[in-house]
Amino acid sequence: MKKKEFNAMDLSLLCHQMEQFIKSGVSPLEGIPVISEEISNNQLKATMDLISKKVVEGASLYQAFSEAQGFPDYMLKMIRIGELTGKLDTVMENLSNFYENESELIKEKKNAITYPIILLVLITGIIGLMIFKVIPVFGEILQSLGGQMPQEVQFILLFTIALKKIIIWVPAILVPVVIAIIFLVKKTNKGKYLFDGYKVKNPFTGQLNRKIISYRLGMGLALTTESGMNLIDSFNVAKELIDNSYVAKKLDKVSEKITESEPLSDAIKGTDIFPELFTRMIRTAEQHGKVSDTMEKLTRIYGKEAEVAIKKFSKTLEPALVAILSVVLGIVLLSILLPLIGIMSSIG
Repeated sequence: MKKKEFNAMDLSLLCHQMEQFIKSGVSPLEGIPVISEEISNNQLKATMDLISKKVVEGASLYQAFSEAQGFPDYMLKMIRIGELTGKLDTVMENLSNFYENESELIKEKKNAITYPIILLVLITGIIGLMIFKVIPVFGEILQSLGGQMPQEVQFILLFTIALKKIIIWVPAILVPVVIAIIFLVKKTNKGKYLFDGYKVKNPFTGQLNRKIISYRLGMGLALTTESGMNLIDSFNVAKELIDNSYVAKKLDKVSEKITESEPLSDAIKGTDIFPELFTRMIRTAEQHGKVSDTMEKLTRIYGKEAEVAIKKFSKTLEPALVAILSVVLGIVLLSILLPLIGIMSSIG
């Protein structure tokens, strides 16, 4: 059974430490035990000890990290590229920055949704109190006084009685069923393909995901072409960094086209995944024979754009959730308060 993946900050610190010892000329065989001694996370420490043992037995760093488990596929594939290209220090530096940004993003997301969730719980409690306690009491008072109960109040009272009967069973049965269906659909190849396609096509986060994909592919191409690989081999190695099955299928077609001598820029443009700037810069690089330099520029551009877009998204998440929640709760409160006012006026 695959171990739980380590958190982003632990991975960032680990990659930073590995970058430092590689740049200083220390081999993984000597450096990993030193890193292991300084790790406070017991699970990560045990994993690094296992990796050290694998390296001593002759395994490559990529093989050792893969067999140890607990590391993201993106990190493993980047380590493989680093070993193939001889640029492991650069890869570790990029990974350290990547997981540091991811750690900050996770914190920002948690902060963004904490307040709306607290607000939702509090307002839901108030609405529940009004539906189950306040309105029935006023209804009983109205009936005892011989008043005529408004039609909308009768509807709410009937709804309250029915809700009391099903309030326990609906969440207990419906929610797990919905989660199970989504989980099972995503586990199938077709379901995963559809979900991955939605990730890059939806109007909310699609553009952000496409920028992240451009950043990852550009980084892979920059490292591989700079090491002297030809464009076809570079692309075939770099495309493995993309963990989206929908995009991966598109990139497989790109690989076939460039093998048949079609320019990479034209093949990439046909995917409708990558931004126009990405394809234009690749076309310019092909014309002037400077693919490696261009890929480094694209990596910097889309790395920064993705970082800015992620921070912007996380900052707009909280007010957007609060606004939507406020509108929904306002409608619900009005639907409860208006009948309540009708009861009070009838009693008066």
